[in-house]
Amino acid sequence: MRAHIPEIAVSLTAMALVVGGPYVNAGLKNLTRNFHWLVRYGIFIFLSMAGYGIISNIIQRNTRGFLLGLSNGQLVGAVLGLHLLLAWLLKREGKI
Repeated sequence: MRAHIPEIAVSLTAMALVVGGPYVNAGLKNLTRNFHWLVRYGIFIFLSMAGYGIISNIIQRNTRGFLLGLSNGQLVGAVLGLHLLLAWLLKREGKI
């Protein structure tokens, strides 16, 4: 499992973005509701291009560092636990 930590971190990052993405979009929509629709559209495009790229990079890097610091037993438990937690959140929100 240790040889596949980069792929595991990408998997956890993707699941976290699927869970959290609608909340980020709703928060941004709420913050920009008084702006002109064209400005809101531009902000959404910028968030989609740069924002999610930066967010995913930060999450993936921190997840990878966290997983690398665990012992073998902790690594198995953390990977299983995090995937199950994120899968449960996805199921609860009706995404799977």
